[in-house]
Amino acid sequence: MTEPRHEAHERASWAELFFDLVLVFAVTQAAHVPVAEQSWAAVGQTVLLLAIMWWSWVGTTLTVHGVEDSNSQRIFLFACGLCVFVIAITAPHAFTGYGQPMLLAVAHLVLRLLLWDAVRRKGAFAQAGTLGNWINPYTVTLISALLLVGAAAAPAGGIRNGLWIIAVLLAFGGPALLARRLGAVQFGATHLPERFGTFVIIALGEMVASVGSAAAESQLGVVSWGSVVLTFVLGCGLWWLYFAYGFSAVEHSLRTNQVRGGVVRDVLSYGHLLLVVGLVLVAVGARTMVGAPTAIPHGVTGYLLPMGAALYVSAFCFTRWRMFGAPTVGRTSTALVLAALAAAAPLLPEIVMLSLVTAILLALNGYEHWTVATGRPLVLLRRPAI
Repeated sequence: MTEPRHEAHERASWAELFFDLVLVFAVTQAAHVPVAEQSWAAVGQTVLLLAIMWWSWVGTTLTVHGVEDSNSQRIFLFACGLCVFVIAITAPHAFTGYGQPMLLAVAHLVLRLLLWDAVRRKGAFAQAGTLGNWINPYTVTLISALLLVGAAAAPAGGIRNGLWIIAVLLAFGGPALLARRLGAVQFGATHLPERFGTFVIIALGEMVASVGSAAAESQLGVVSWGSVVLTFVLGCGLWWLYFAYGFSAVEHSLRTNQVRGGVVRDVLSYGHLLLVVGLVLVAVGARTMVGAPTAIPHGVTGYLLPMGAALYVSAFCFTRWRMFGAPTVGRTSTALVLAALAAAAPLLPEIVMLSLVTAILLALNGYEHWTVATGRPLVLLRRPAI
């Protein structure tokens, strides 16, 4: 008997969803770093870890995009998932010691080798010229992975942190530097929006899991229960901003844009990273508000909830500008208000900050719903050129 023929899938396969489960654990591991250390350095390390995890997920997702759902593809996804699993386990110790940082760097390097070889054999960049199958964004990320191996061998501290920053910047600069080759790749308009929307759900789930676990470990009073409810409502508001209007906008942009590679690079790869980082910062900030909601924050985590919300809303401004030429006034002004609110974090009790951020996002959702329901056009920051 022979294996039945599979066609390239338009929806996420079960193997891809299993791979996503590994990312759930990875995001949780990265989010716990600032909770444990309570410093801006830890927040920066979390962003670097999320960047590596994110780019690993993006690389894997784009590699299997348009490939038939076969046993070979499933085994490839399982191998990539094992690499990410090792990265996730070692992530909290990536910047201390030598053993676990080296395990993380080697797992990341193996993942990058798998992705680079798969793309080369697939011939995805063949239309980009004779060197397209050898020098492309995957080649740049492979060089970035070698830098992380060097970072793991370097002494903990400034040198290691510096190499991490260079490696992350190099990985994210690859698609921008080689934009013409990325533009030659054919991308579908159904599978990719669903996949990137799934990662947003993973980041939203981290907020629910983080706050829920903190609440389960505490003796909650009335005010603490109020903060739990507010956090859930806040999560609903964050979900609404993306899935009520943002998701369909991405699908529309991919279907109508003649050069889909630019949308994949700027809106999905870069823009969605901002969304994910913003959500993880919100999750870390919200977790600290359960235990002592009436206290005035003294550590860095007190800033993270409004900062993360501001970054999340700002990401929509960036993506809408890249898709349609102009952001909306509503989301732009909301991002500015949230950023200003973050500066007042040391002056307000945490329950007050949580209430204000939740109210602002609900007001934005209500305004946008009223605008769409009444048939009014969205007010743009500036008119796009016609």
